[in-house]
Amino acid sequence: MANNRQYRRKMHQKVDSIETSFSVEFGKVVKIFIGIFIFLIFFYFLTVYLLQRDVSSGVVDTTPGEADIQYQEILAGSSFSMNASHYLVLYYDMSDESLRSSYTSLISSYEDLDNHLPIYTVDMSSTFNKKYLSDTSNSSVQDLDDLQINGPTLIEFNNDSVSDYIQGQEAISEFLS
Repeated sequence: MANNRQYRRKMHQKVDSIETSFSVEFGKVVKIFIGIFIFLIFFYFLTVYLLQRDVSSGVVDTTPGEADIQYQEILAGSSFSMNASHYLVLYYDMSDESLRSSYTSLISSYEDLDNHLPIYTVDMSSTFNKKYLSDTSNSSVQDLDDLQINGPTLIEFNNDSVSDYIQGQEAISEFLS
């Protein structure tokens, strides 16, 4: 009988220790979830506060700015392969602000005309187009391998071949007017 009591006592201790370890582990899991929940709520309110502060202090500017006109800018390498059968390509250094301003207004006026051709621009200051820059121009260009640009140039393409080659700012302005 004494053995039976000792056996019961041992079993009771094992059951108590199982219940205790389960409740301890369950308590740890609950504490972790509560910690994560508090952490997420903290960052939510921090984000809301920072966004409201930026809007109220005027850091975020939601007013629309002046529209920047984007013409069909292409790479020089795609000059001979546009979808249109008859079009113009204007090559010039877009990093020159006065030149850019002049050509932007000139292109805008040209596109207001009733019978205008599609016009594409090529930024010759771009590193992608540098290989087509040259000290001399090639006005008899017939394919991309012969393309050499020296200063502002307007090329008229008709059925994948060059039909007109205009060089110089004055001549281009006269052609597009």
